[in-house]
Amino acid sequence: MELDETALIDVRGKQLEHALRQTRTEVFGGVVAILLAVFVTSAVFPLPLIVGWATLTAACYGGRYWLTELQRRAPADDSTLALRLKFLLMSVASTGLCWGVGAAFVIWTQGLAAATPFLLLACATTTGALVARAGVASAVPIEVALTLLPPLAVLVAKLTSLEFATALGVAAIGAATLYAQRLFKGQLWEASALRERNKNLAAYLDQRRDQVEKLSIELKTNQSKREQAEIDLRRTAADLGLAQGKAKALADTLDRISPLCQVTGLANRRHFDQLMDSEWRRAGRDAKLISLCVVDIDDFDEYLSAYGRQSADALLKRIATTLKGFGRRAGDTAGRYEQTKLALLLPGCDARHGGRLAEALRKRVESQNIPHANAKNGEIVTVHIAVAMIKPTRTMQPIELLKRVDTALYEARFQGGNRLVIFQPLTKLKVERWDIQRDGPLNEQSLLQKLLVWGYDTTKLLMRPGTVAEPEIMAAEKVLAISSGELKIEVEGHSMTVKPGDCVFIPQGVEMGLAVAGERQVVKFTARKNK
Repeated sequence: MELDETALIDVRGKQLEHALRQTRTEVFGGVVAILLAVFVTSAVFPLPLIVGWATLTAACYGGRYWLTELQRRAPADDSTLALRLKFLLMSVASTGLCWGVGAAFVIWTQGLAAATPFLLLACATTTGALVARAGVASAVPIEVALTLLPPLAVLVAKLTSLEFATALGVAAIGAATLYAQRLFKGQLWEASALRERNKNLAAYLDQRRDQVEKLSIELKTNQSKREQAEIDLRRTAADLGLAQGKAKALADTLDRISPLCQVTGLANRRHFDQLMDSEWRRAGRDAKLISLCVVDIDDFDEYLSAYGRQSADALLKRIATTLKGFGRRAGDTAGRYEQTKLALLLPGCDARHGGRLAEALRKRVESQNIPHANAKNGEIVTVHIAVAMIKPTRTMQPIELLKRVDTALYEARFQGGNRLVIFQPLTKLKVERWDIQRDGPLNEQSLLQKLLVWGYDTTKLLMRPGTVAEPEIMAAEKVLAISSGELKIEVEGHSMTVKPGDCVFIPQGVEMGLAVAGERQVVKFTARKNK
């Protein structure tokens, strides 16, 4: 089985660690071998030479010991593993070369008989290297080669029967050492690394198995708690629904019994509609105007989110009290229009007076400086207000007034709030002004010609100063034009002045009153579409 990259680095690191740990024993054995070599060769070999060789070899062992201690004290790092192995191989090569060259020199100069003890010591060092550095890639083969090949080469060169047998023995020792190295490297270290790796993996799996069992137990416990919580939640939801049903029934009962809103103290919507219907019929009988003012709080949802329902209800009540203070006349009625909207019904009030009253109300609310941290128009509560006015007729219903005020309220909200918008019914009328450059000089003939070109049949009428025509509901679309004087047009309480050359397009269903403005006679043309 092949080792992966992580396991291979782990094996090499352990091999290096083992070799470094055995360096002291190896150095001690090498020094002892050097002393024995000096002792057995001092009788047959010049002492200065053997002492010089012993000093050089001992220095190599000392250098190896010093280098090994430095590597052992250095922090372990996978990136420096290859460099540390190179230093180890260089130190091994130095001591192996010393032993090999020494043995070859003794054999060459003194013969095999005198060099046999020295050669045996050299072979012993290679066997010790096998134990000390077993499994380190290339360490043992390098030392075997540098220790045994020089004497083996000398023995082959002499090539006597004894030297040849000895050479074979030395080669056998080297081959056995290399084979043992291969066995150590191929089986011992890899098997050890795999066993330790499998052991760690088994421990990791056991740990994860325990965690999975704990998580399974927790999951079952949480599932039971969740099921119980869902049961409790459904039970609570059922109770809440029952309570809400009872509360709604009670609120409906209170609305039927009481004419007032429980939050604001104003007339509730049902009672407000009843009062409005009554005032509408009265205004229709008396041919009077009726105005409706609707107040909406800016950013009310943000106020509710920031301060809560109780503070929001208190705000509604405060603004309702302010609104009620502006309806002092008989017939003025303040009520709860919708959830965030309050209304003030003003019978007999025209749009101009209603607009002034609504603007004063808006400024009053703004001047109270009610805090509102999430307001878009500052940090205080503001309102936007819509005012609509109408003169009821037999064919009109109160819904027409509500539509107009809703349109104006939408416009006020669209413009950013904190403002007043008054509905203008005169926008129903389209006015075409006389253009001298395009239409030429203005006179009765040119004005009549213009209406004929548009496809209208025209009738002429003279109106003296002070003439006032009764309001009339247009049964069909008409065009009203004048060639002299000034004419005042009144539509549902709103008025505009028509000047010479103006052509006013009046749609069907609009109630319009006419009056001569000024002291000049008015020449009026009334045009209808050709059938």
